[in-house]
Formats: sequence, C-alpha cells, structure tokens
Amino acid sequence: MDKVKRFFELKELWKKSSEEERIVIDQELSALMELMNEKELESLTVRVEHDFERMREEEKDIQKTLTIRQQLEPILPYISVSSLAKDYFGKSTSWFYQRLNGNIVHGKTAAFTDKELNILKDALKDVASKLNKVTIVFS
Repeated sequence: MDKVKRFFELKELWKKSSEEERIVIDQELSALMELMNEKELESLTVRVEHDFERMREEEKDIQKTLTIRQQLEPILPYISVSSLAKDYFGKSTSWFYQRLNGNIVHGKTAAFTDKELNILKDALKDVASKLNKVTIVFS
C-alpha cells in the first residue's frame, strides 16, 4: 500500500477518533513514518504543505464569512433576506444564508465570491437609498 496515502487515511481516522483510539493511531503513524524512505518522506512533506495551504485558505474564507456576518448582524432583523437573495442574486434564501453562515455545501465551505460581495454592497446601498427616500417623504 502507498505509505503516503495510508498516512492521510490515518490522519482522517485520528480526527474522528476517541482519545484511546488516537493513541493507537499515533503509534501506527510513527511506525509508518519510520518505514518511509527518503522519497516517500519528501512526498509526504509536499502533501502536508498542500494540506496546510488548503487549511489556511479555508480559515481565510471562514474569517471573511464571520466578518460579513458580523457586519450584517445589526440590520438582518430589518431587511428581507429572501428579497435580497431573489431580487439581487436570483437565488434562494437558503443559498444566501449558506454563504452568510459559511455552511458546508458539497464538502466545501460556502462563501460569497468577490463578485457576489460587490452585488451585496450594491444591494445594501440600493436598500439604504430606498429607505432614505421614504424618510424624506415623511419629513
């Protein structure tokens, strides 16, 4: 069996395991790494670096999502997310909330793209403009 592939299989098992099971998996990981030759260790290093890069990107997406959520939190009770999603994005409310909350969709964290963020900014400006027009009429 491919030792590098087995390493990542064990890593996934470790994440889902109890403390007792992790001790056994740690021992198996150590034994596996001792059996690896230089080429396999280099391959493992490259794959681990890619794994860390992927995690850093996911962290950035999560931070971005949290920031967007925090910024919108004060106004969410006063706006129709359903109308925002439908009128400005042509999407469903659940689609909007998946991105707003950073839900996992098809194995990936859902997030607004840069283009979608620009649409959101424009939509919020449009809603603000409409509110301002209404308040001016009441004055």
